[in-house]
Parts: sequence; structure tokens; C-alpha cells
Amino acid sequence: MVSEGKQVHLGYDEDEISGVIAMFKALSDPTRLQIISVLTQESGICVSDIAQILNMSISRVSHHLSMLEKLGFTRHKQLGKQVYYKIDDDCIVDILTRAQEHVRGS
Repeated sequence: MVSEGKQVHLGYDEDEISGVIAMFKALSDPTRLQIISVLTQESGICVSDIAQILNMSISRVSHHLSMLEKLGFTRHKQLGKQVYYKIDDDCIVDILTRAQEHVRGS
């Protein structure tokens, strides 16, 4: 809810519109939401562990992690043959937290 007396003006240029649309498209996929959820609970977790937690194939999880990384939501670090991911943009966690609060009626 917008506080009384507080005005919010959202003005987007074309690049910002494209970026916001890309962000919400990425977040609209259930698999990516599940992956982000796991990453908020376990920072620096390897792809195979994410796949095991979500009962998905490693290739499927890797595909979605790649997309999340291209958007700047996550980043990875490779140690030997293992690739570890973590959230790289706390803003995404804030957006999803607010969305969850909204859905729950909080």
C-alpha cells in the first residue's frame, strides 16, 4: 500500500521496460523460482545438489541457472569439476519476498 501523502511516479524508458519485462519473464518460471528459493537457503551450493533437492536433472538445473546468471540474478564459482552458485542480486530476493507477502495477504 502506498502511504498517504507519498506519491510514486514510475517512468520507464524503452531499455528499462525491456529489462523489467525480461526480469518478470524469468521469474515467472516455476523451476527458476524453485532454484532461487534453494539458493536463498543455501548460499554457494553446487548444481548437482540443487538438482537433487529439486528432484530434477543436472542439465535442466544448469540451463535455468545459466539464464538466471545472464540476467545478473546469480553468479557461479567453479572448483574443480563442481560449479557452485549463489544469489548475486539481493534485489531479486526482495522482489520475491514482497510478492510472497502480497500473495499471503501480509
